[in-house]
Amino acid sequence: MDTKDIVESIKAGVSGIHIQGQDFARVDEEIEDIATQLQFKVKEWNLGYGWVDFKTKRALNPEKDVSLYEDLKAIADDDPTCKIYVIRNASAALNHNYKAGARLQQELLRINRHFKSQSAILLVSKESITFPDIVDLLDPYHCPPLSLYQVEKIFDSLLSEHSIHVSTIVRSSLVSIFSGMERDSIFRIFETLINSYEGAFPPQAVERALALKKKSLSRSGLLELVDSEVCIDQIGGLQQLKSWLRNKKYIMANLAEAERRGISAPKGVLLAGMPGCGKSMSAKAAASLFNVPLFRLDIGSLMGKFVGESEANMKAALKVAEHASPCVLWVDELEKAFSGINGSGGSTEITTRLFGYFLTWMQEKPGAVFVMATANDITNIPPELLRRGRFDEIFYVDLPSEGERSQIFNVKIKALKIKSSEINHSELAEATVGFSGADIECVINDALEDLFRNGKKVLSQDILKKHISLVTPISVVLVDKIKSYQKLFKSFSLKAASLGEKDLESINTKSDSQDSSERENAASNEFISPEKLKQLAKDVDSGVRMAAIKNPRCPVEALKEIVTAYKPFDFKNSGSWSDTLVTKEEFFQALQHPNMTGDLILNLYATKMINDEKLLSLAHKLSSEERKNTFNTAKVKLSRTIALATVQNIRCLPGDIVNCNDVLIEIDNEEGHTQRVTTSVNGLVAKICVKVGETINAGHEIAQLLVPKNQGNVN
Repeated sequence: MDTKDIVESIKAGVSGIHIQGQDFARVDEEIEDIATQLQFKVKEWNLGYGWVDFKTKRALNPEKDVSLYEDLKAIADDDPTCKIYVIRNASAALNHNYKAGARLQQELLRINRHFKSQSAILLVSKESITFPDIVDLLDPYHCPPLSLYQVEKIFDSLLSEHSIHVSTIVRSSLVSIFSGMERDSIFRIFETLINSYEGAFPPQAVERALALKKKSLSRSGLLELVDSEVCIDQIGGLQQLKSWLRNKKYIMANLAEAERRGISAPKGVLLAGMPGCGKSMSAKAAASLFNVPLFRLDIGSLMGKFVGESEANMKAALKVAEHASPCVLWVDELEKAFSGINGSGGSTEITTRLFGYFLTWMQEKPGAVFVMATANDITNIPPELLRRGRFDEIFYVDLPSEGERSQIFNVKIKALKIKSSEINHSELAEATVGFSGADIECVINDALEDLFRNGKKVLSQDILKKHISLVTPISVVLVDKIKSYQKLFKSFSLKAASLGEKDLESINTKSDSQDSSERENAASNEFISPEKLKQLAKDVDSGVRMAAIKNPRCPVEALKEIVTAYKPFDFKNSGSWSDTLVTKEEFFQALQHPNMTGDLILNLYATKMINDEKLLSLAHKLSSEERKNTFNTAKVKLSRTIALATVQNIRCLPGDIVNCNDVLIEIDNEEGHTQRVTTSVNGLVAKICVKVGETINAGHEIAQLLVPKNQGNVN
C-alpha cells in the first residue's frame, strides 16, 4: 500500500478511504505514517469496543454498548480539523445496517463540503465494501501481500537481529515461502524456527516453514488445501510436460533473482485431454516439484454454497491464493466451471461475471500463483482463456502409448508394499492397448485385492494379465467421445504432453549409431531412457560419456560405475592414456551431478580418491547424519592479543569454502588500525557469529567451520 497516494488523495479533498487488508499491525503502521505526513491526529472505532485509543486499543467508554450508528455521533459532534477517523471492521459493521450507512454517508459529505483536505474517514476491513450509499464516496486501496523485496528486507533484518545464519539455498527457499504472507505470520513462523533450531537454520527448516505456512493457510475454508506427496517421477510418460515443469521449477525456486532480471513469475499451464491420463496427478506433482502449497479451487462449489455472494467469494478465494504465493492453484474440470458463459438467466449471468473476474485476475494476478487447470472437453472452454497471456502453455494429454504404459506399470508396481515376481512390463503394455493410466491403476488394485482374498503375498505376471482381461478400458467405454476428442485436439494443434513413439525411437536409434556425434547428441537428450544413458556412460568415446554424465537424468548406477572405475594416471609407469578409461574431467563431473549420493562421496574420501578440499565442496550433498560423522566444528576466535575491536567487513558467507590463511573478517582495533582475521585450517563456513559494526572482545567467537575430522578442532 502506497501511503503517499493516500496522502495525496486526502490533500486533493477525498473524504473517504477504504483500506482492504488483514495485516493489522502493518495497516496500523501505515495509518500512523499517513497521519505523520499530514500532521493529523488519529481516532479509532472498532466493532468490539467502539471508540478506542489508536495506539493501545484500550476502550474509551468500556461500559457503553457498541453501535456504529450511535457512535458516529462522535464525529458529528467533533471538530474534524486535522483528524483522521479510522473505522475498523467496516464491512461487518455496515452489513445490513442501513441507518449506520446513511449516517456515515452524511459525515463523508460534511467533511467533503466543509473540511475538505483537512480531515478524512478511513474504513478498514478484510472484505470489500459494497454498501451503495457510500461506495462512490470512497477511494479504494489494498494492503497487498508483501513483495519479494519487502520479504527479503524483513527476513534479513530478523536474521541479523537474532544472529541467525543460513546458507544461500536455505535463505532463498525461506524467502520464497514467506513471499505473499502477512508480516505477523512471517514473525510467528520465524519465532517457531528459532525455537526449533538454535543459531542456524538447516535445510530441514525449509520443510518446517512450508508445513507451518500450509497450516496457517488451511484456516480460510475458501480453498481446499491438498496435501500431495506425489513425486514427478511417479508419473509414467508425459515427458514433454515433465520437462517443461522442471524448467519452471528453476524460476519458482529463484523468484527474487528472476524478478531482479525482469523475468515474470510463471502464470501456469492448461492440461486438456483424456480423462484418467494423469492431468490431476500432474497438478499434485507440480506442487511437490516446486515445494509449494497446493490449493484446489472448486468454482461450482463456491457458487452453490454462497448464493448471491459468488463474486465476493471468488475474490476472497483468489486473495487467499495470492497471500499463499508462491503456490499452485489447481482448477479441475475448467470447462464445467465456466459452462453456460454468455447464456441467459440468473445462474449464467453470475457465471459470466465470475468468468470475467477470473479472466482479468489470470492476466494481472500479483505474486507467484501458478495455475494448473485441467479440462476434458476443450470445446466448452471460452476461447478467451486459451490465448497466450492467460497460461504459459497448453498441453494435450492423449491415451498413453505402449512405452508409456510400460513406464506406468513399472512406476506403480515399484511403489507397492508387496513383493512381485518377475514382471514383464513390455508384455503388459502390449496387452493394454487403449488403457488409460487410471485403467492400469484399476488393474493393479484388482490384482492386489485378488491376492488378499486368496491369502497370497506375491504379485505375478499371470495375475496381472488375468485382471487386464477383466477390465474394459476407457477407449472402449467412451469410444465415440475419445475419437472426437483426438480429432479435435489435432485440429487445435496443441503441444503434446508426451513424446511420440517415433521421436523416442529416433533418440534410441541415435544412441546405437556408429557415428559418435549422433551418440553424443542422443546422450545429451533429456528424453533418453535411463537404460540408454547407462549404456552411453560407458561408451568408447569420451565426448559421448561426458554428455551422458552431464544429462540431468543420468542414473546413480551409471555415476557409481564412473567414479569407481576412475584411476588417476600414474606418470611413473610407461604407457599412454586409453580412450576407454574414465578421465579426470568425467570423474569430477560425475561427483557434481545432482544424483550423486553422500555414501558414494564418503567412500571415495575414505579410499583417498578425493581430498579434503573436494570433500568440503561436496558437503551439501551429505545428509545431516553424514556431516555429523565426517566433520568436526572448528571455532575461530578473536586473538587474545586484541583487547577490543569493531567489525568493519565480513568477507565470507555460510556455505563458502575457505582455505588456510583466507580472510574471514576485517576489524578496526583499539588504535583504529585495520586488521584481518584469518583461518588456520581449510573448512566450510557453517556460521558467522558477528555482524558489521559490532564491538567484540578478545576471545570472541567469530565463525564456525566444518573441518574434516582428520584436521581436528581450532579453538
